Amino acid sequence: MTAVTLSKQTLAILKNFATINTSIVVKQGNLLKTISNAENILASAKVEETFPIDFAIYDLNQFIAGLLLFDDPVLHFDNPNYVTVKDGGQGRRVKYFFSDPEITMKAAPDREIKFPGGNIEFSVTEEQIGALTRAAAVYGLPDFTVSGEEKTVILKVRDKEDDTSNHYDQVVQGSTDGDYALDFKVENLRLFQGDYKVSVSSKLISKWNHSDLDLSYYIALEP
Repeated sequence: MTAVTLSKQTLAILKNFATINTSIVVKQGNLLKTISNAENILASAKVEETFPIDFAIYDLNQFIAGLLLFDDPVLHFDNPNYVTVKDGGQGRRVKYFFSDPEITMKAAPDREIKFPGGNIEFSVTEEQIGALTRAAAVYGLPDFTVSGEEKTVILKVRDKEDDTSNHYDQVVQGSTDGDYALDFKVENLRLFQGDYKVSVSSKLISKWNHSDLDLSYYIALEP
């Protein structure tokens, strides 16, 4: 029998991953991955726990909510078909059955993404990301633009289809090898809290590395 106690940090990462895909396939080891159904967001995190088997969860939000029924949930992987969740010394338990990964969900690929290299690189704080997403909500702006303008990196939220729309700009520390306006959808910035070091390629892919955790996101750009 192998018991795993999830840290609050790992639980929070799983909550974030559930915003990308409500299902997840967990592989043996300590690397968690998820991919959106549209395959435009891929996230991976190395966590402190080591999972002893491969397993699939169809409804990740439900699974997390079930863990929160316990004060100190411990996951016991003593059967390949389900996990037993126990609360130490309280006499409570849940038997949670795994899903069939072949029929229920899209699994993140095992292979590493080959990032082509960034044309724009910058650092952005949690506060700056929060301000940009709040501005997008206030003004109803769907697009997040990374601009390289005369060696200055500017993050913008705007409506790229409307030249007269409101927009909100944030200058950040970074570098650019030319003048660019590279666009994301704001709704695809489903990031875990924290600061990030970001690399954006004109080949329509970006990589967001968390500054403090072994956590990264690949987010596709809009054509």
